[in-house]
Amino acid sequence: MTNRLIIGPKNYSSWSLRPWLVLRWGGIAFSCIQVPLDQPGYGSQAIAMLLALTPNGTVPALQTGELTIWDSLAIAEWAAEQQPELWPQDPTARAIARAVTAEMHSGFAALRRDLPM
Repeated sequence: MTNRLIIGPKNYSSWSLRPWLVLRWGGIAFSCIQVPLDQPGYGSQAIAMLLALTPNGTVPALQTGELTIWDSLAIAEWAAEQQPELWPQDPTARAIARAVTAEMHSGFAALRRDLPM
């Protein structure tokens, strides 16, 4: 099965960097399409490219077979199903790791706004 990760620039989009790191760390093979979201004057072309590649027109998205998974946390959970060692084995440690991950994913709005990367 071919896995293809669609991302924005890793140095500007922490949302894109996260699943890229998880897939690399998990040893999951994938190719990468980087949509140039940071280039002036490329806005409408980038939007058209995203809409052609992803169901909601945003990055990141992972295409695996006929399935497209969008959202960095959903991609990370999929990766953990492929490589269970991505999460701690101990149930307590795993629960804490998931809580911290979810907090980072949905929290710290002011930090993400002021320091996007």
